Amino acid sequence: MFSIEVRNLYKTYDKTTFKQKLANVAKLRKPSSEYIVALDHITFSVRRGEVFGFLGPNGAGKTTTVKILTTILTPDSGYASVMGYDVVKDSLEVRKRIGVLPEDAMRGFYWRLSAYDNLYFYAVAYEVPDPKNRVKEVLELVDLDKDAWGRWYQRLSQGMKQKVALARALLPDPEVLFLDEPTKGLDILFTARFREMVKEHFGDKDRTIFLSTHDMKLVEETCDKVAVINKGRVIAVKGVEELKSLMPLTSRQRFRIEFTGTPEDRIEEFVKNIRALSGVEWVEKKNSRVEYIVSEDEVEVANEILKLALNNGLKIASFTRAELDIEEAILQLLGGRCGS
Repeated sequence: MFSIEVRNLYKTYDKTTFKQKLANVAKLRKPSSEYIVALDHITFSVRRGEVFGFLGPNGAGKTTTVKILTTILTPDSGYASVMGYDVVKDSLEVRKRIGVLPEDAMRGFYWRLSAYDNLYFYAVAYEVPDPKNRVKEVLELVDLDKDAWGRWYQRLSQGMKQKVALARALLPDPEVLFLDEPTKGLDILFTARFREMVKEHFGDKDRTIFLSTHDMKLVEETCDKVAVINKGRVIAVKGVEELKSLMPLTSRQRFRIEFTGTPEDRIEEFVKNIRALSGVEWVEKKNSRVEYIVSEDEVEVANEILKLALNNGLKIASFTRAELDIEEAILQLLGGRCGS
């Protein structure tokens, strides 16, 4: 069963400013508008229980898609459903089954109410059973310190506010959870915990999670499938490993050498030497690790570099070809360049 179905979804925005419209009226001109295409007939589906990543650069159409699927916007044409309900015709039924962490997650909270009271207000509005206990459950789930529960919302840090917004999304125990840039403002420790929470589907293995994010580590570690969108068009829908395999062979290859027990100055001297070699396009040193890129027709240079290290008595812990990660894969799909 599909939790989310999208077929030929199309959405435009009117770029004509209010001032321009007034000028047209004042000068008795025929009304004219300039439109931009936000979504250009996109199609994809999400199975029940999947963690589905939705990736693309700023302005690609990610947030517009989320707003349509959560019934905030209506499309110009096309069809979208959540848990079998049409997002336009059955919007109330859709809302009963979803939780949403929007990109502008701090909106909708009362700044002079505590975190707890804000969530209690929403719990009652959502008709959540046993609202007091449910509020406590979600606050504990998102690891908000108990001494912050009674603090005015406006006095919370950005990370704490993001946690409260996440707790609000989880209040109704939704069948489908939409997360738009969920790790924004979160501290490093909670971000790691958050990845585990997504893997666990926030306690319900049947819960579908629609994840719009720039956090590539989050995508790699949690997503079952990924859609890449650019300029309003979905250009790939694949599993993470499949997405990597889609990439055309790069004209460059990256290698990594890890040193152990080798003085910094000797590693720096080594880097200086390989920068001078023909066929080496890029070199970077990070502590005791050196990464470099060679042209495909100069792959033998990689082996020469390894020999150079050994002949100079440098102690090597490992020598590997660096794996293409999801960010590099997406950059290549979008026409970018990795390793530059």
